[in-house]
Amino acid sequence: MSRKILGIDIRKHLVVAVLVNSGLRESRIDTHTVIPVSPSNEDDNETGLKAAIERLSETMDIGDCDCVVSIPADHFSFRNLQVPFSSLKKIKMVLPYELEPNLPYPIDDLAFDFQTIETAETVENTELIAATVERSRLAPYVDALSAFKIDPETVTISGLPVALCLANQSDPGEDQLVVEISDSTSTLIATVSGQIQLIRSFPIPAAGPTRSKMLATQIKRTLAAFEEINQPDFQPLEILITGAGLLDENLIDELAKVMEIPVKLSKLANRLNVLFEADAEDTWNSALMDNALALALMEIEDLDGLNFHIGQFAVQKFITKNKSQVMKTGVLAAAVLILFLINVLVDSFMVQSRLNRLDDQITAIYKSTFPGVKKILDPYQEMKAKLRVAKKNSVFHQETGPHVRSIDILNNISKRIPKEIVVDITRLVIGPQTVLISGNTAGFDSVDDIKGRLEQIDFFKKVTISSANMDRSGKEVRFMLKAEL
Repeated sequence: MSRKILGIDIRKHLVVAVLVNSGLRESRIDTHTVIPVSPSNEDDNETGLKAAIERLSETMDIGDCDCVVSIPADHFSFRNLQVPFSSLKKIKMVLPYELEPNLPYPIDDLAFDFQTIETAETVENTELIAATVERSRLAPYVDALSAFKIDPETVTISGLPVALCLANQSDPGEDQLVVEISDSTSTLIATVSGQIQLIRSFPIPAAGPTRSKMLATQIKRTLAAFEEINQPDFQPLEILITGAGLLDENLIDELAKVMEIPVKLSKLANRLNVLFEADAEDTWNSALMDNALALALMEIEDLDGLNFHIGQFAVQKFITKNKSQVMKTGVLAAAVLILFLINVLVDSFMVQSRLNRLDDQITAIYKSTFPGVKKILDPYQEMKAKLRVAKKNSVFHQETGPHVRSIDILNNISKRIPKEIVVDITRLVIGPQTVLISGNTAGFDSVDDIKGRLEQIDFFKKVTISSANMDRSGKEVRFMLKAEL
């Protein structure tokens, strides 16, 4: 499923927009445009900006796009800080109090955001970069966009998206230096091992022979302070330059001579292998459009950057953009719910039918067992009560004297008959009142001996010989003894 991302890079005199179509395999630059902002009052440029945004909305189809915006870096103030904890929630609570002593404005008049810096060493303090902007400077941009129903996902700092995209592709341990040049300001962004470590904005001449020297001087001063405090071994292999202020082509060569390291254009599309749709590449200006392209790529790659705006209609936007998918999901959910309810009703009906059949069977058994019953209310409980009464009246529950265990009878019989008497017990029946013993032995004398020995058992009241006969072989006597308990 493709996704359209619109990057809008707003400058003092220009609005640069790049529309990127992102798919599963690749991202393509669909179209791009540069719209001048008409000159207006220096203190209130909102009218010219609104006219430029209106023209942008007429020039490009931005209805179904996710929008990401950057505004000039010279509106912001930057600080590198350390705090004694790592919880982002705590940092957000404490940061205004840490920033307030160093700012010339009341903290309530400022919008701020921060980005933590992860270090290889385990330390107690958390390093971070904090940026602040006056709400009065931020509001005109948001209002101008809102006037044309553009609610950006992110409002960030111009130049930072380029540095983030390049840092995301850097090698471990690689140092990078990105310089974004506008008409009269420049922003320096230093990255170490893929992390933003420093952001600083400073003024430079709008034009003239001293422009490259002033820029080089500002870069050297900023890096000297950075190396003194944070990174003593910061060694970028080259300086990557971007920005609408690259009007003089000799600026790159002059800056390279002064800095004594290579200086190159960022050329983000080439470095990140971003493709172009037909005719989009012919008018592509890397220096002018790289930041707008980086805004779109930052959103596509979900790169964490500084954000000074949270969409006011995020839920509404999501529903609008995904209306068809939401409707399909809703229909599917409703169908699943209906099927679930039908299944519950069918199961309930089947269970009730089974219970009714079981009740009918219980009633039939009750009637056949107790045919005299006329009125039946609860057959199961009534039959249980009838059975309890029947058991109480049963002869099997009458008193039959002291209880004698079968194992005890066998044990005593075994002890009373000595080993010298050869006897084969073939049957033993133990009843409530009597014990019947059948077997074979050597002779009639042995039968009398066995009878006499069994009479010595305590729980045998009387032992009689019921029968004693010679078997067919004439060698053994078959006998039956009856012992009364």
